[in-house]
Amino acid sequence: MNNQDINIYSAKSIYKKGFGNIIKAMFLNLIEQKELIWQLFLRDFKARYKQSLLGWLWIFLMPIITMSTFLLLNISGVIKIGDIPVPYPIFGLLGFSLWQIFSHGLQVLTASITAAGPLINQINFPKEILIFFSMGQVIVDFLIRLALVLLVYLVYGKSPSICILTLPLFLLPLIFLTLGIGFITAILNVVVRDTLNFISVGLSFFLFLMPIMYTIPEKGFLSKFNKYNPIFFLIEVPRDIIISGKIKFPLEYLLASFLALAIFLLAWFIFYIVQPKLVERI
Repeated sequence: MNNQDINIYSAKSIYKKGFGNIIKAMFLNLIEQKELIWQLFLRDFKARYKQSLLGWLWIFLMPIITMSTFLLLNISGVIKIGDIPVPYPIFGLLGFSLWQIFSHGLQVLTASITAAGPLINQINFPKEILIFFSMGQVIVDFLIRLALVLLVYLVYGKSPSICILTLPLFLLPLIFLTLGIGFITAILNVVVRDTLNFISVGLSFFLFLMPIMYTIPEKGFLSKFNKYNPIFFLIEVPRDIIISGKIKFPLEYLLASFLALAIFLLAWFIFYIVQPKLVERI
């Protein structure tokens, strides 16, 4: 990767450009650096799990272990999975795979800037590229897990809905939300290096609060909590699209999608403005 002439503005000069020009510059920078994003992605793809004992098997093991844990909790009476339209291995693996787009994505994005310290010191480039290429890694991991889900479908002699072909469209809001929150947490992680640890613990706890591995309760705290939880709708609807092709929460999903897009654009805007200061702290 060659050092490229990239216009990196100071925070003061960015403010003078105006909101509309900043938004335009953000997208132009991203388009202009698509080759660099691809090079970073390929470099990381080849290096990942190279020295790992189980390699890419870790991508399959995590959803299987998590699904098995919730299945045991259901058998022991700790958690009630509820009525599901497909065998639990399909329901659980699919839910966890979608959850990992947000959960694993947020962790990877949070660490993306601090982890690339040497690269940032060597090459002058828009730092949001690190966020986008990291999200690309997460999407590839999801596609690998989705292949496992489809294999389980075959084992049970079942097939997903034909609407699975529209899955990329229904995943966009979840990806936007992950990117948006990831921009903010990446900034925080540069300032406070413990941010990633807090997020990892919080996400582990959050998984039990959300009906990802079980159906949403009809009443009680969890029912009320997830009624206003946009992440739940952004995960539940793509799962419904794959399983049945029907959307249970169309209005909630639409509102959550608009919220996700707004968070994404606002967070990217903030990141674009403060990135010169981030370089000084790395």
